[in-house]
Amino acid sequence: MNALKIATAVVLLGLVAFFVWRHLRPRRLWVTSQHTYESFPLYLRRPINVDTPANRECYPRLAVVTHEFTKRYPDGRPEPEYNETLFDFDIAITSSFDSPPRGVPILVETFGGFRHYYFCVATDTDLAASMQPVVQQFPAEKLSWEYRVTAGWDFLDRYSERYSAAISPPVSFQP
Repeated sequence: MNALKIATAVVLLGLVAFFVWRHLRPRRLWVTSQHTYESFPLYLRRPINVDTPANRECYPRLAVVTHEFTKRYPDGRPEPEYNETLFDFDIAITSSFDSPPRGVPILVETFGGFRHYYFCVATDTDLAASMQPVVQQFPAEKLSWEYRVTAGWDFLDRYSERYSAAISPPVSFQP
């Protein structure tokens, strides 16, 4: 009987931990848009509700993670079957600064055979250390990263002015 009580307690504890984790795990709604730039398709995605005064203060630095597609069309779009395999990869990158909180994604841009992930991060964020788990989990994908001199939120403000039209309704990419 004790073993049954212990097993039940362990299962209940596991369920509680799972639901707490699910509740605390950042969920982002994203808006998307499609454009043409220099006669090539440009796809944009940005999370809503991250441009807040608190985030602007905590995360002033612009970090860019670049993913080079291994399977793409001549116009730079990823091949659909390949793109579908990138779902978990995308979540790993967009959540790479979430725990502990070190930054927020502000824009994902797909253009010319690359996907650029733009983040606003804390000034003391170690970009290489943040990307290392993603690199280890997805060794076949080509990644690079850098900090930009431009302040992150200024970059987003300028980018948003240019591409604010034709934004679709919010879409959640997290299960």
